[in-house]
Amino acid sequence: MASHFHVEAADGTKLAGYEWRPEGEPSAHVLLIHGQGEHLGRYEYLGEVLAESGVRTVGVDLRGHGMSQGRRGHIKRWSDYVMDVHACADLLPEKFALIGHSMGGLIALSYLTAYAQRVRSLVLSGPLLGVAIAAPAWKTKMAGLLSRTLPGLSLASGIPLEDLCTDPEAVDLYAQDSLRVSTITPRWFTEMEAAVAQVWRSVDSFTTPLSLHVASLECIVDPAAMDQLYERWPADKRRWLWKGGKHEILQEPFRQGVVAAMLEGIRA
Repeated sequence: MASHFHVEAADGTKLAGYEWRPEGEPSAHVLLIHGQGEHLGRYEYLGEVLAESGVRTVGVDLRGHGMSQGRRGHIKRWSDYVMDVHACADLLPEKFALIGHSMGGLIALSYLTAYAQRVRSLVLSGPLLGVAIAAPAWKTKMAGLLSRTLPGLSLASGIPLEDLCTDPEAVDLYAQDSLRVSTITPRWFTEMEAAVAQVWRSVDSFTTPLSLHVASLECIVDPAAMDQLYERWPADKRRWLWKGGKHEILQEPFRQGVVAAMLEGIRA
């Protein structure tokens, strides 16, 4: 069971923190970053199994998510997410492994561009490097204008919950989650696009070992973009394709195998 704490980001935003600590001295340290609309309370299984394996895991609900402060589904600057992650990194040793799922994967890559010296290995699950869901044309055409004129306008994220996981019980549990955020804003969208562009400008300089986890039935984020990331990654790398799984592989019935594979990446 996670222990809870609070930490402040550099701008004073209060963030809800989670820690899964093993008995005795940890063999490794992990910083965990969740996806858009969710929170770290959904990662109890991962945290507990890692702790049983001797790995200490910490993380925060990103601003605008879970029990942290901030407007739901909104961001002023993508660097604010990096700031949130770095506030938690201050609780870890100089070197740690970074795990990021979906939007958390994109944030992990953004963190790597700024603090590569802190990250000993990178584990990504379905990183957000492009969307597979076709957004209404007016949303994409108007995003830039709305980001300047109505940056905090709440819009439905448009993610079909049934596309997240093959387990109906897991989908229903998330649908009823009172902490779930189902909206994004124009500023969030344009900042996300800018962060993706920055990753592509930086990827050829990365030296951190990469473990990439992809669901075979992925239809939330762009599988082709993940293929491109893997092909261009210049350092040590390994890829897992989880057959029969959808976007949230850590909620799938085969999640035990996913965590075991992630442990390999953490210890790379």
